[in-house]
Amino acid sequence: MNSYNIFARFYDYLNQNVDYDAGSSFISGIFKDNNVKSVVDLACGTGIMREKLINEGFEVIGIDASCDMLSQAQQRLTDYSGKFSLLNAKMQDFELEEHVDGFICCLDSINHLTEQEDVLKTFKNVYNSLNDGGIFIFDVNTVYKHQTALNNRAYVYDEEDFFLSWDNELLEDNIVRIMLDFFVYNGESYDRYSEEFNERAYSKEALCDMLKSAGFNSINIYGGFDFSEPKIDSERIFFVCIK
Repeated sequence: MNSYNIFARFYDYLNQNVDYDAGSSFISGIFKDNNVKSVVDLACGTGIMREKLINEGFEVIGIDASCDMLSQAQQRLTDYSGKFSLLNAKMQDFELEEHVDGFICCLDSINHLTEQEDVLKTFKNVYNSLNDGGIFIFDVNTVYKHQTALNNRAYVYDEEDFFLSWDNELLEDNIVRIMLDFFVYNGESYDRYSEEFNERAYSKEALCDMLKSAGFNSINIYGGFDFSEPKIDSERIFFVCIK
């Protein structure tokens, strides 16, 4: 997986349209209804969701494969010393010292796993790390989104201190190649940084099959934070799975 070094620096800015408050309310509500205390934030990124869950009273472990993302998370959470821990590991390979009550995996992180084998390994790893009755909540970008909103589309961000060219290329098996070119102002001129990574969209049926293979039997799928049913044109769907 890409290290996301320059992407980590601008990650929060590029996701400023994400409704983290609604997402954390959705997650914390489910967790509190099921007496969840300890939580793992899988592929935690810069730690925004983890910060909100800590403020809700949960014990949270953050796991991410990118040291750059974890560095950003560490800076964000300096005021929460002793209330969190960070682990540098891949989603499909992490090991915990003790089982936990809940897992979250937000902002289409599962889509970054482009091989079904790695998705299944991740689901098995989560299942084996949960206490009985534990909850696994994650979201994914849908096949519909990959074939429409991300299908060979390009976006440009022209900001005061950086310029970003964001290109998407749809490949086989609903894989989107994401190519980022950052031009960052250094006070006199612009430094160029380029990053590239792939995301794959999986059907609801494929994800359910893998979850069941991992051991999950109670699987609920929603189209939004209002617990609505997914639609044909839903761009993001949410899974709530119980061990």
